[in-house]
Amino acid sequence: MELKKEYFKRVYLDYYSALCYFASKIIGDDKEAEDIVEDVFVKFLQTERIFTEEDNIRAYLYTSIKNASLTHLTKSNRTKARESVYYAGLPESEQAHINDIIKTEVLRSVMQAIKALPGQAGKIIELSYMEGMKNAQIAELLGISEQTVKNLKSRGISILKTKLSPEVFLFFIVIYSLNGL
Repeated sequence: MELKKEYFKRVYLDYYSALCYFASKIIGDDKEAEDIVEDVFVKFLQTERIFTEEDNIRAYLYTSIKNASLTHLTKSNRTKARESVYYAGLPESEQAHINDIIKTEVLRSVMQAIKALPGQAGKIIELSYMEGMKNAQIAELLGISEQTVKNLKSRGISILKTKLSPEVFLFFIVIYSLNGL
């Protein structure tokens, strides 16, 4: 048994790096290549096989790595194909449901940012964009001038642009303009 451990250790140290490189060239991912090489070495250790010639072990290892890498690619491609089929097969209602979740999360982020705006800017943005009120209506409701509403709305939008990621801000504007929130 001790002989097998020494043999395995020597083979592992001699070939590990080269086999990782070889597997990586086949599958294009260093981490996955390391996993494949480790799996091959585990299987090699379990076989309790000792090769008498260096050429035999080299051929065995490289063939095993090639086969394991190709199997990995096949499984990976099947997984991608299954995901494509899954997403393509989603009923429109479920796709709409997923879009609604995304929209809701964006709006939740926007609402948090709006509530954090200073003074009445947050309330004005909320009334204008979320409630769909006109500047004159907001001015009357809050007892301030229409110009103050415009100024605070402009200031609030400027602050939102800095608080929200560009994608979330753009998505919010698009949703607002398309759906008239």
